[in-house]
Amino acid sequence: MKFLSRLFGRGEDPQIQAAIAKIKMIQDNEQAQNMMLNDYMLAEIAKNPECDVIPGSEGKFGYSPSNPIPVNGAIGELAYLSKLRTLNGERLFFHRIGSVANAIDKFEAVTFSGSEWFVLYLNMYFPRRSRQAPEGLTLSSEPCCFTGFTQRCENFPLDFIDVKVANSGNGLNAAYAPISLVQPYLENGTFDRPATP
Repeated sequence: MKFLSRLFGRGEDPQIQAAIAKIKMIQDNEQAQNMMLNDYMLAEIAKNPECDVIPGSEGKFGYSPSNPIPVNGAIGELAYLSKLRTLNGERLFFHRIGSVANAIDKFEAVTFSGSEWFVLYLNMYFPRRSRQAPEGLTLSSEPCCFTGFTQRCENFPLDFIDVKVANSGNGLNAAYAPISLVQPYLENGTFDRPATP
């Protein structure tokens, strides 16, 4: 992970290596993510199968609330959406804009350049993240720094840095994209939101 090397250097210091391993675990290890869930969430995800597409779903995968993307909790939402790429390899900023029937989370996402906008639906009550990407997108195979939030951002995506700083005490801050990575995109992107999702 290049950003971790830039952030911590390539040293062999055991504390630095342990910090990097912990960040990667939070970003990508589903079992470790599930261990961070409360008892209620653990009981709920235990009711559902490991799957890429929820059995019996209808509609366009990920783009329809009747065919949401299965993921493992709120951290699973962060991990999954942070791995999404356009077919050209561009990353996405995202934030949660609501829910459907108290079970399906609705996210708004935009490419780092602002050229493409998406509305995606996720169901966080599953034991693991889907390995399938919605049509027109791909999934990175590498652990990825988080590039969005499970809360609504009032000035999305331009308030990414402010929201990251405001959430710095939640224990996930080190797993987020560093400000130095996202700031050039926020300053140079053209974020003209289409009609309200």
